Amino acid sequence: MARTSGYNVAVGLIVAVGSFTYGFGFASFATSIGQPGFFAYFDLATTGPGAAYTNHILGAVNALFFFGACVGALGGGPLADKIGRKWTLFSASAVAIVGGALTAGSVHVAMLIIVRIIQGCGLGALATLVPIYLSEASTPAKRGMLTGLHGFFLVSGYNISAWVGFGCFFSDNLTFGWRGPLAFTCVPPLILFVGCFWIPESPRWLLMKGRSDEAWTVLSRLHNDPNDPDGIGAHEEFYQMKKQIEFESRNPSGYMAIFRTPAYRKRAFLACFVQYAANATGGLVINYYSVIIYENLGLMTYLPLLMYCVYTLIGALGNLFSLLTIDKTGRRPSLLIGFSGVLITVVVEAAMIGAYVEGTPNIGGQKVAIVAIMFFVFFYGLFIDAASFIYSSEIYPTNIRSEGVALATFTYFTACITFVTPGATAIASIGYKYFVVFACLTVVSIAVIYFMYPETKGKSLEELAELFGDPVVVHLTDATDEEKQKMDMDIKNELIAEQRENVVA
Repeated sequence: MARTSGYNVAVGLIVAVGSFTYGFGFASFATSIGQPGFFAYFDLATTGPGAAYTNHILGAVNALFFFGACVGALGGGPLADKIGRKWTLFSASAVAIVGGALTAGSVHVAMLIIVRIIQGCGLGALATLVPIYLSEASTPAKRGMLTGLHGFFLVSGYNISAWVGFGCFFSDNLTFGWRGPLAFTCVPPLILFVGCFWIPESPRWLLMKGRSDEAWTVLSRLHNDPNDPDGIGAHEEFYQMKKQIEFESRNPSGYMAIFRTPAYRKRAFLACFVQYAANATGGLVINYYSVIIYENLGLMTYLPLLMYCVYTLIGALGNLFSLLTIDKTGRRPSLLIGFSGVLITVVVEAAMIGAYVEGTPNIGGQKVAIVAIMFFVFFYGLFIDAASFIYSSEIYPTNIRSEGVALATFTYFTACITFVTPGATAIASIGYKYFVVFACLTVVSIAVIYFMYPETKGKSLEELAELFGDPVVVHLTDATDEEKQKMDMDIKNELIAEQRENVVA
């Protein structure tokens, strides 16, 4: 079995900055709308007759940001197949830098809406590319940990953005209070842009393009094991990858192939549904409108921003613990526990808001509602966030992985438009009933995951094809001693043949 090297982890950490970039860029607007200077600068009312107009403006900014993210996701998938994972990361980070700078420099609402589309394109592409790269560069034993960096860094972006917004709240310059968080969104993609000079291309993409020598050079370094000086584990992994990708290269690829091929459609449904289900819990609505929710629960001045900091910190710590344990606990149990946990907390949240916020005001009930929100993000961060992204990226074969993950990410952003865009208006108009909708949808999600989702831990990306009725050319995980001996002999024969070719050349 191949080993995850320190170099592999270092590369993963650099690539995961793309996830941090998305999380920071997405959440920066959530903290900016918690600043009084934002509403004053754009002449938006927070109360009275003009509040409805303000809610529509916030909805428009969010909707068009996610529209840009959808475009970035769908465009980033095919581009990753055409020019490679590494160079698409370069391109997406550059777009994110430009979009972030323009967003921070917005001088009126119309400009803010338009440039958030540009920023959304870059961030949407990054949210698609990072889990693709991490899953393809990892070993079967640690794929959950490395791909789980996506969720951890994403929520860490939320958290750091929250603390930046909290600090900016105390600025004497009211304009800086909301521009500051938006301006800082340029820093993470700049770090990623520079870091991309040091990361290698995905070995599976190189194999898909027929560049076997380069693929082996990259893989042998990523999965170098000092206890295996002959590199037997890495050679076995490379042999399996090469044979499976050679076989899959004869199959159709692209978006149309996913829709036309039954086994691919099933994968796409599972990958897309888990992303939809994660949003259908109300997680992004609570995250995006936390400041407004806390104000409705009686918190004032800087306290809503501070509670948002605590909320995102719990989510980040949950993701950290998840990536450290999910390779042992598995994806399926994590998802089932997570969705069951958030269901309970959403029901409690709806009950408390209905009874003690919209009904008879009660400080105790409001506090219980705040505690329910914190338990919500505990279950979401620990059991859903990382597992959903891991599952979506690992179940596809290499020939359609980038488009498949792009569809899943597109679904995620489409769900964001569906639930987050009307969020401000829904919270103001129907209140607790909006959370009842999320509770009902979560019940459906639990049933679908229980009956339809197979476990994927411990198997290589190539071996997961068997779960969907596709042939696996070379088995490693469950191979007998005789099969491994034959495989080792085939590997040695291939190496000898390659050495002879090199001598002749």
